[in-house]
Formats: sequence, structure tokens, C-alpha cells
Amino acid sequence: MTDTVSNFEFLKQHDPVYFQLASTAEQVFASDPNTTLMKLRQLGEALAQDVAARSGVMFDDGTSQSDLIYRLNREISLEPEIKQLFHSLRIEGNRATHQFKTQHKEALDGLKLARALAIWFHRSFTDSKQAFKPGSFVLPQDPSHQLQKLQTDIQSLQNQLVENNDRIQNSQKLASLLTQEKEEYAVLAQQMDAESQS
Repeated sequence: MTDTVSNFEFLKQHDPVYFQLASTAEQVFASDPNTTLMKLRQLGEALAQDVAARSGVMFDDGTSQSDLIYRLNREISLEPEIKQLFHSLRIEGNRATHQFKTQHKEALDGLKLARALAIWFHRSFTDSKQAFKPGSFVLPQDPSHQLQKLQTDIQSLQNQLVENNDRIQNSQKLASLLTQEKEEYAVLAQQMDAESQS
């Protein structure tokens, strides 16, 4: 996301690590969507730990993210959407870590989920009394878009070539049949001519 403002600028007010995780996830989107989801999982963990610390929910280094989300939900009653955002980032991050096959669409979905969670976090824990307007989500460039367009164009041209080849073949067949017809007329005319002279 060079020359573009991050979708997570507002996290700078909370902890530089949060912004670093989020902005790195954006920056590697084009070249490594797998890493995007892993960084977003880490962001989800960091935010959950921050919420737990602020809320007095006990956890330690051995507490899994799944357990921490469960404890947060039990003790401070997370909104269902927020709980789902935490879980989605955890699950997709795990999948990216273990399956190595993340597509750009999955990483893009992850960025949107992480931004929604970060906006909730910012609104819940900022000291500012001003109304927070996060603005629209800025889509990172999808490098596969150009490739997909090229593939669509190639397929379209191949279809046109097949149609044109069919037309040429049909035209050649028609020309051949017309030639045969002419020859048959000529033969028939000769036979009729010969019969009329006999």
C-alpha cells in the first residue's frame, strides 16, 4: 500500500505495536496474502489481551486466544459481532499458518474484519471525546486482478478464433460444394448435349 494512508492509522493512538501489525498486514497483501492473515491474527490477539488487561480478566502466556475470547465473553459480555470478529481472525490466521494457501480474496476479507474490530476497539477505549469517523475502507491493489482480466481477454479471443475458423471452414466447404455443383452441371450438360446429338 505504498503512497496510501493505512486503514488503521487511528491505532497509533493506542500502541505502536497494534499499528505495526495492521500496517504490515496491509503492506504484504499483494506479495504474501498468507502473511497478511497471520499478522491480523496477531493483531486480534494483542487487542484481546489489551481488552482483558483493561477489564481485569485474568490470562497468562499459556492462555490460548480461544480461551481468552471465551473468558472475555463470559466476564464482560462481548457483543456477538465482536466475539465473532475475534474468532474469525483467529481461525483464518491459524488456517494461513498451517495451510499456506491464502488467496487475495481471503486476505482482503481479513483486512476488513480486522478494521471493524480495530474501529470497535478504538471507539471503546479512546480518551478522545470527539466523534470518530474512520472513513471508507481503502482497497489494497489486488495483483491477481490484472491476470484475471488478461485470462478473460485471451479466452474471448480464443472463442472468436474458433468461430472465425468455423466460418472459414464452412466457407471453404461451401466453395468446394459450389465447385462440385458446377462440375456436375458441366457433366450433365455434356451428357444432355451428347444425347441430343445422337
